[in-house]
Amino acid sequence: MDDLIYGISVEVLQEITGEELRVIKQWKKGTRKPSESAIRLINLFVHGKACALLGNSWNGFYFRNGKLFVPEWRNGFSAGEIRTLFFRCQLVVYLESEIRLLKAELERRNLDIEELEIKADFYRRQISTESKFGMMLERCFGVM
Repeated sequence: MDDLIYGISVEVLQEITGEELRVIKQWKKGTRKPSESAIRLINLFVHGKACALLGNSWNGFYFRNGKLFVPEWRNGFSAGEIRTLFFRCQLVVYLESEIRLLKAELERRNLDIEELEIKADFYRRQISTESKFGMMLERCFGVM
């Protein structure tokens, strides 16, 4: 911890921790020990490791140059990109629900087409039968 405190100016430590200058000077002299929360904030500031502040479940996540780096991703995310990710997640959920509705509508219309094909086949046979019957009647009663 001493290395962290000595490598950073008093003004920067005040900005990071929000402590009074008097307290920070006592830390640097070694007459007072920094609080656990101050140590965590300083570790986050110096090393960028998110687990220093947020816990072990954030191992591998770190901050650098205003970006959050994720273990599974090469490039860091800016604040704007993280906001965009939430919007995109909402968009994906919406589009998945639209896909479900469209699939249901497509299935319904396919059933309608199958029913219409059955009816068309029936009427085709009906017309053929009626035309054959009409030809028979014409031969029997037709004028010559």
